[in-house]
Parts: sequence; structure tokens; C-alpha cells
Amino acid sequence: MSDLQNVREFWNTEACGSYEVKDAIDRSDFFLKYRNFRYKVHWYIPEIIPFSEFKNKKVLEIGCGNGADGTLFTKNGAIYTGVDLTPTAINSTKEHFEILGLKGTFQIENSEKLSFPNDSFDCVYSFGVLHHTFNTDKAISEVYRVLKPKGKAIIMLYYKDSLFVPF
Repeated sequence: MSDLQNVREFWNTEACGSYEVKDAIDRSDFFLKYRNFRYKVHWYIPEIIPFSEFKNKKVLEIGCGNGADGTLFTKNGAIYTGVDLTPTAINSTKEHFEILGLKGTFQIENSEKLSFPNDSFDCVYSFGVLHHTFNTDKAISEVYRVLKPKGKAIIMLYYKDSLFVPF
């Protein structure tokens, strides 16, 4: 089994963060509780990410997970594409959007080799994902390749001296 297959198998067990919701009565309740959990832990996301800035603009999210951040882009009028390495995350994000009555495009992609043409997106967003790739430099190069001139890349990478790891 290749390294990429191992990574895909690891992340394909559940969309990232799903284990945090234990008492959902149905899938709609699950996604509500997931969003509540996510924005309790990552309280700053809705405060610092300019979701409304991308109304009628094409947004690519690399590593869509359960689709919580994607729903915020879409509710603010973005034309959303969510990609992830695993079918589990893609299916979860798609279901999340369907439950909320939102539209988007969802597909399995490797961040180190995206299938999109150059200059495709006004914004490329990735939260806590790209540092998990084997070649982060290649993934970042792909971000800039698919980003339109004067587009915006919004990328968060975990680091030992960050909000979550005190000095």
C-alpha cells in the first residue's frame, strides 16, 4: 500500500471531527451540533474569515471535512467547490449541504495535484489540512496555480507555537 493510500485510509474512517458529536438524534442534528462544536473550539473562524467578501465568487476549499466552513461561504453567496482526499469527507459535506438546502460542487482530489485549470478560483481556503500532505510545498504551489490573479489564499497550518499550543 502506498503512503497516499495509507493517508486516505486513515482519514476515510470518518470526516474529521465527527467523533466530537456523540448524541445526535439524526443527521440534521449531527451537523448542527458539529457546527456548534467547531465554532466553540475555533471561535475565531467566523470572526476573522471574510466569508461575505466572496459573494458571487468562486471558492475552493481544500480539505472540506464535514463542510461546516463551506456552508458559511455558501450562505454568504459564494460559488463553492469542496475537495478532500476521501470519499467519506466528500459524502459528508455533500449531505451537510443537502440538509441545509445549499448548492456546491464536491470532488475527491489530492491537494498536491489538483485537476482544476490555472486561475480557476477567486479564493482558495484550507483550514488545518495542508500540513498533513507529504509535500506541503507542492500543495501550496497548487493553491497558487489554481488561484486567479489578485485572488485570495486563506490557509491555516497548525504549528507548535500557535493558538492551540501555548509557548
